[in-house]
Amino acid sequence: MYLPSKVFCALIEHTGEGYYGDKTEAAVSALIQQWIATTPAAPCPWREDGELTDSATAEAPATPPLAAPASAPGSGPATSRGYQWKQLFLPNGTELRAIYGGRPLYARVEDEQILSDNGPTTPSRLANRQGCGTRNAWQAIWLRLPGSTRWQRAAECRQD
Repeated sequence: MYLPSKVFCALIEHTGEGYYGDKTEAAVSALIQQWIATTPAAPCPWREDGELTDSATAEAPATPPLAAPASAPGSGPATSRGYQWKQLFLPNGTELRAIYGGRPLYARVEDEQILSDNGPTTPSRLANRQGCGTRNAWQAIWLRLPGSTRWQRAAECRQD
């Protein structure tokens, strides 16, 4: 699920946890359940019978409905899926690069996972595949987002 970094940071700050913990999870779950209960469902082309699930027919809460989220420009199937790296979302097609001893390692976000030559990996594993194994992935990994020609350090993207 895509959640802009600024929204995520505001959410965890508002709950007082400072990370994605039980309070934050409960707040997100309650808001999603409220939105589902108070917003007409979109047609489900994959359902032949047109029946709703049990959770969709549950009684609506007594709170006012949430506004439907506005679609972000250019957000389609390609950019709505990807890999959630803590508070940073990497859309499918994002390239990752880690350099150690002048030798680059590359990976790419595909099908909601990070894939390198050796198969699925994590940012930490990619950053530490070569070398001593104590590198900070936020500092060691460079990202090139889909449609961009510029490589950016992951730590810089994290701050946006």
